[in-house]
Amino acid sequence: MDRIEIRSATPGDAEAVADYHDLCFRRAYASQLRSGDLDAPDRDGTRQQLYDWFQPGSGFVTQLAVVDGAPVGHVTVRGHQLVHLFVAPACQGAGLGRRLLELGETLIAADGHNNFELHARVENLLAISFYEAAGWTVTNRRIHTHEHGISYDEHVLVKSRRTP
Repeated sequence: MDRIEIRSATPGDAEAVADYHDLCFRRAYASQLRSGDLDAPDRDGTRQQLYDWFQPGSGFVTQLAVVDGAPVGHVTVRGHQLVHLFVAPACQGAGLGRRLLELGETLIAADGHNNFELHARVENLLAISFYEAAGWTVTNRRIHTHEHGISYDEHVLVKSRRTP
């Protein structure tokens, strides 16, 4: 991962991003999937959502991390919210997630927001720990989400930008 390019996502990236998104999900929830406690999201629904987000004028801003022309991670923001952050399993553990998180926070701040929000699945303890280590706080708020054929609960995490 010596040469990481950061660029804006285009609708043509949706397929590749959906591929590693699916791998991330299957890796994070492998035991729950095997036991039947959890269903995998509908891959076509995920791809369509990403395609819609990557459209100009969608209101979503997505930056991709690309290695040798292939997307390996992304961060998506909208308004004050960090909506998505994923790194392909093969690229995890090398600091790319932290870099994309910082980029997402920068994009939110550049849009004039000082208070940031994100939602993380309740059972995704690794992600929650990752965000907490970066200064995010888990609130007592939860939301229930239904998308791509599955339903789940999410913690609401917040972070305030320090102003000089």
